[in-house]
Amino acid sequence: TTICSNQLPYNWNGQTINAVGTYTANLTSAAGCDSIATLNLIVNPTLTSTTNTTLCSNQLPYNWNGQTINAAGTYTANLKSAAGCDSIVTLNLTVNPTLTSTTNTTICSNQLPYSWNGQTINTAGTYTANLISAVGCDSVATLNLTVNPTLTSTTNTTICSNQLPYN
Repeated sequence: TTICSNQLPYNWNGQTINAVGTYTANLTSAAGCDSIATLNLIVNPTLTSTTNTTLCSNQLPYNWNGQTINAAGTYTANLKSAAGCDSIVTLNLTVNPTLTSTTNTTICSNQLPYSWNGQTINTAGTYTANLISAVGCDSVATLNLTVNPTLTSTTNTTICSNQLPYN
């Protein structure tokens, strides 16, 4: 006989059996004669497995064994093995966040056009770049660009001719 471990203890001919093995029972047949019954007991264990998974936050929700998962954590599912016994699977889920960064930059107008993350920028403003982080997840960079103008000034000066040359 083959049973699952969650079916222990197993009762057979008045015996309570708690483990794999060969068991005998001395009985009396219907005709009143000795009868020896033998049980070869096989116990299939509860199967367990653990999966470590890392994904990016934009991959949430994550579907696993009929569960919809929305956050990092440890999750379990109770399943049946091919032999019909309990199978307990565990998921250790790590979620890498979307990275964000903001850079405030001030340049002079003669530094235009300004190159940033593959973009050619010609005026002041706020710009974003959608990138991929080192772990393969979304990364959003923001640039706040200020452009200082070229300064010009005009000075009206009056001098006498004896003040020439004028520096």
